[in-house]
Amino acid sequence: MNKTEFLIGRSGLGLQDDFYPDDLPEDWRFDYYAVPFKALSLAIDTNEDLDQIFEDIKDDDEEEKFILVLTVEESQLTDVKTLKELLNIVQDYADDFILFCEVTNTPSAAIMDILSGYKICFQSSKALKLKLKEVEVLELFLSFNKYPVLYTAEIWDDQKMRCYLESIKSVNTKTILICKFAERETLDKIRIISELLGY
Repeated sequence: MNKTEFLIGRSGLGLQDDFYPDDLPEDWRFDYYAVPFKALSLAIDTNEDLDQIFEDIKDDDEEEKFILVLTVEESQLTDVKTLKELLNIVQDYADDFILFCEVTNTPSAAIMDILSGYKICFQSSKALKLKLKEVEVLELFLSFNKYPVLYTAEIWDDQKMRCYLESIKSVNTKTILICKFAERETLDKIRIISELLGY
């Protein structure tokens, strides 16, 4: 069986636990964050400087590739006009991010046509039956065309972390795990547990 590589990150750069040095300029936060962590989730309409982040990602060594996950709300995903406007902002960087959305219903054929040139992942409580890879993990369905993205807002203890990692170890050779509200200590613990489990 292939070893699973976990890319662990959080939603947004606003860590609160003294992660950043006091004198670090605001526009250096991404570079500082990307040293220990190899995944980050941002809203597609974020206030962060996406152009600079994409430039930084392009400079990465191929072996140490950083994965940026841009998220949309289901209301943005299902509104064709809104979705096109959001994608216009990032279309030049289509190869450099995964578009992610938590959905309750299967996206329409028109929406899937708009997304045809993008790496995508949907997370749902039910099977979507799209022309994508689909796996079930802990009662969630992930539908994706490149890498699966597991996204959680839960606060995990060590046992829950281990259970979650064990349940997704065979999903894909590379899996992105975004813990929405995690601070550095939690992210480090998840990374250490994944390494101890041999993934």
